[in-house]
Amino acid sequence: MSLPRPLVTLHFAQTLDGRIAAPNERVELSTPAGIEHAHRARADHDAVLVGIRTVVIDDPLLTVRACEGPQPMRVVLASSLGVPEGARLLRLSFTTFTTSTTTGTARGQPAGGRVVVVGAAGRALDSARARLEERGAAVIVVPADDHGRVSLPHALAELHARGVRRLLVEGGAAVLTSFLRARLADRAEVEIAPRLLGDTAIPAVGALGEAPLASAIDLREPAVELLGGNLLLRGEVAYPD
Repeated sequence: MSLPRPLVTLHFAQTLDGRIAAPNERVELSTPAGIEHAHRARADHDAVLVGIRTVVIDDPLLTVRACEGPQPMRVVLASSLGVPEGARLLRLSFTTFTTSTTTGTARGQPAGGRVVVVGAAGRALDSARARLEERGAAVIVVPADDHGRVSLPHALAELHARGVRRLLVEGGAAVLTSFLRARLADRAEVEIAPRLLGDTAIPAVGALGEAPLASAIDLREPAVELLGGNLLLRGEVAYPD
């Protein structure tokens, strides 16, 4: 039986050759118009989600700043709860949201701006949980998948129970690939920069299956618009039968 989950939109920027970053290094790909669009997308969703490597490498705030709008819940997938002590999103959480009441994370009520870290059972340490909660973050521990990582269906069910109906997934590559392989992404918005980084850079999406053509995923009803010097491609994600 499938678990309840939010509508999931993947949103990321990539090059013409499908790369999103250099190894262990942040690469600026979005135009100012692309950044504004990304922030508007955050405001239009109940929560925005990234993986732990994005937090370590990019150190994002995951807030709405380039436009007007409500702040989304900020979710980090971190199997061992190893969010760096100096992460900017934790500093903002600590200074801005520590006065929030616990009702902000009650089931059925999305918490605007609150940081939620999702760990995997068997890997999430009590000491790490206590450290994060002291910094104002909420911690959810869900079952691990077969590889010891956070089980995405269980994580999405927990977010749904907390009022998240529209979830924006911003990466990184491992997270984007995991959502697609698990067939848990419903829509995609891809900002494409007219640059080539080459095969030493990190691809936006990894292997989706052993047979590339059999596991190919389509973007249905695609629409294209200009974002400064970049293109935005959006559409519905369609999986093979």
